[in-house]
Amino acid sequence: MKTYSIREVLQQIEHMPNAWFYLPNTGWTLDTLGAFSLDSRDFPANSNEHLPPQVHNEGWVETLETAMIEDVISNTNQQRVQATLDDYFMAFKYYYQNDAFIVLKPGDAS
Repeated sequence: MKTYSIREVLQQIEHMPNAWFYLPNTGWTLDTLGAFSLDSRDFPANSNEHLPPQVHNEGWVETLETAMIEDVISNTNQQRVQATLDDYFMAFKYYYQNDAFIVLKPGDAS
């Protein structure tokens, strides 16, 4: 499966597959590579073939679905007129960890 850096996903979410984004179960940076799953409806029930092979081979974890990432970016833009890539990354990690949008304070930076 094709891999994408978190940076690519956050900068070009409109060009990403409509699927779940998987990442290594380690500390992430903007350059960490991940992969999107395939559509599970295209595979037999109870099959894991739609998952990136790294899920089984390297313990990658499911993070957010494309629509959720779009919502995180949108929410960040609503809070910060000139949101940066670091703002998006901080908001992405926060949503993954808390299942909620981050509340950015003036001057917050990751």
